[in-house]
Amino acid sequence: MDFRRVTHKRSAFTLIELLVVIAIIATLVAILLPAVQQAREAARRSTCKNNLKQLALAMHNYHDVNNTLPLFGDDRWDADTFSWYARILPYIEQSALYDTIDFRFRPNGGGASSVNRQARLALIPTMVCPSENSVVGEEGAQDWGTRRLSYSANMGNSNIGQENPNNWDGVWTYNFEGAPFRMGQCKRFADIIDGLSNTLLIAEVPINQNSNGWQGGYATPTLAAGAGFTTYLSPNTTASIDSGRRCWGANDDFSGRKLLCHLNNNWRSATFASMSMHQGGVQTALCDGSVRFVSENISLQEWREASTSQGGKVTNFNN
Repeated sequence: MDFRRVTHKRSAFTLIELLVVIAIIATLVAILLPAVQQAREAARRSTCKNNLKQLALAMHNYHDVNNTLPLFGDDRWDADTFSWYARILPYIEQSALYDTIDFRFRPNGGGASSVNRQARLALIPTMVCPSENSVVGEEGAQDWGTRRLSYSANMGNSNIGQENPNNWDGVWTYNFEGAPFRMGQCKRFADIIDGLSNTLLIAEVPINQNSNGWQGGYATPTLAAGAGFTTYLSPNTTASIDSGRRCWGANDDFSGRKLLCHLNNNWRSATFASMSMHQGGVQTALCDGSVRFVSENISLQEWREASTSQGGKVTNFNN
């Protein structure tokens, strides 16, 4: 009997085989990652759509109780008053937060307005599109920090002040008549004679990710000065934007989108366009409570017509 020890040579990956395996894994990741990202964005977009649905329903419930849409906000203190945002809180299951608000005082500023700090800084999931991050502007300022949120109300084909202060584009095409919201006024659904399904109610706006800055009023719907969007410019526009009061600084960043700015030192001049992080368009809620994804390629004329309620036009939101 042969008792010689039999040895077995251990096999191992060669360097070439290892590189091939790594290349295959990298290829699979490259193929699957976009699909995963698309699935995540689809989920975020669905949540955003549901948020707008809840806000539109809140508007309807408010209207049922009060026979008007909520007050957009007063133009006192350069529109640094509570906007429609505060008034619909009980209708989005935020009654406890609503009860903390003292409407005798402005939301921000020194002195007695500090009583409204909780409402000014509150993070309400229904008011934030998950495709963006909500931040507090002027985060370190005790009396001025304000939560930035994702949704604003329709102020029409105009600016936030709904006036013609500058003619900065040389065209004079402002026309806000019939917009569902106007500073210092309460409107009714009965005023929307174009039809509730043809008129914009709420839409997305971009959030400035610079927590130290306060330039402009974009995406600060707690305050009337930042609670509206206008259709003067197209959805997801790349054009110059009137910022109102102060232009964006070098550190201001709207989720990777650097916005141009045209005019300073006028609160009411802001032409805050509807923008989103969703590819190809913006999520909107119509006055009938339905939610539509509006293509950024919609004609500017149709987009403007969709913001008015008395223009006698039917908008094709599929363009």
